[in-house]
Amino acid sequence: MRPRPHLGAALLAGLCLAGPAAAAPSAEVLDFGTMTGRRAPAPPPGAGGTGLAPAVPMSHQRYIERTDAIEARLCRSFGLHLRIVPGPGEPEPPAVIVHVLHPAFTAPDGATSGEDAFASAVVFGQTHAGFTFDHPWEMRPGEWTFVVSAGRTVVATQRFHVTLPPGAPTSDCDGATS
Repeated sequence: MRPRPHLGAALLAGLCLAGPAAAAPSAEVLDFGTMTGRRAPAPPPGAGGTGLAPAVPMSHQRYIERTDAIEARLCRSFGLHLRIVPGPGEPEPPAVIVHVLHPAFTAPDGATSGEDAFASAVVFGQTHAGFTFDHPWEMRPGEWTFVVSAGRTVVATQRFHVTLPPGAPTSDCDGATS
């Protein structure tokens, strides 16, 4: 009878050679709902992620109402504020990737999309992921889901239920409603 190597010992040796598995990052939701902030200048064409309109960074975000029920109004922003926790011994990621899954939009040029994706910088361990209704064609009622990933790991998911305001379209642009 021929001796056979012990499978358990071979697996253990292989794991030791491969090194310890990196611990995955995680996130803590600090706030979510409607928000305000200052918009950065529009990015150059082709920058700002994927979607029918470019993603525009915001600064000085402040959450107005903690809610997952969003009434679609022009210039209304909503989203979530996260603390990103890197895995033990891992550096803080410089950015997370945000996918906003939403009912299909149709832009004036006929292009359609059911998802927007963009990077959001992580600064001092925190990031904001948001969406602003810049165009009437973006104001789609239904379920919207923000999926935030650090590397290949989904670290947060937040669902919002978007509704249309009753009656005439309204706006949060410049603090006015119409």
